[in-house]
Amino acid sequence: MRKFIWLVLFLGAFQLPVSAADFETATQAVANMKVGWNLGNTLDAHGEKGKDVSSSSYWGQEGLESEVRWGQPKTTYSLLKMYRDAGFGAIRVPVTWYNHMDASGKVDAAWMARVKEVVDYVVGNGLYCILNVHHDTGADSNSHTSWLKADITYYNRQRFEYLWKQIAETFMDYNEHLLFESYNEMLDTYSSWCFATFASPQKYDATVAASAYQAINSYAQSFVNTVRATGGNNAQRNLVVNTYGACSGEGTWNEHLAD
Repeated sequence: MRKFIWLVLFLGAFQLPVSAADFETATQAVANMKVGWNLGNTLDAHGEKGKDVSSSSYWGQEGLESEVRWGQPKTTYSLLKMYRDAGFGAIRVPVTWYNHMDASGKVDAAWMARVKEVVDYVVGNGLYCILNVHHDTGADSNSHTSWLKADITYYNRQRFEYLWKQIAETFMDYNEHLLFESYNEMLDTYSSWCFATFASPQKYDATVAASAYQAINSYAQSFVNTVRATGGNNAQRNLVVNTYGACSGEGTWNEHLAD
């Protein structure tokens, strides 16, 4: 009997697989996360110094050293344990992918392995992990560093869906402590904050704004469809879908916030 009890305790120390049917709801997940922290300026760092990132040959030119390019140390298991011990319940892991993808959209295997390693640090400490596509939606017009724009005429569906297919298949067996976030702060052709076309000369352009919101909705649906299609635990995994620019639209200071 004693041996059996110790066996249960030993197995309980590890995260056993959870079937998709057993996944908690999004409401339950938010309540269980409590306070969170963003692992910024690490896996999302990009922009190799001295390189012409606008070149069509730049895809996938950065290596694992990009993680420390913005001055942060390499992420370790002990760092995440420190946050867990301090009472945090969730860690957001922002990741920039364009600099680790080749021209066809395939993610470098070493980079995917490093992302997986960091995710394992998070969930291995019993924390929730939110994994995303981050600075690929940068506030600029470069077609490489900011290849995801809120612009339906530049709907990069094939590359976006291929990226999420690779991510989803890599993590399809992870339990409910892993959530996927579709994209970060996707902006329009004016790189507008607050709402689409706020940065335009006239502060609002109905045609361009409509294109921006159509693009956001299209990318959101692409994200959901692609992740769900990979099956496994992704069939029920909680997904985070951002609004335009990750803006809340709250307030009355401008009539176009309602968009």
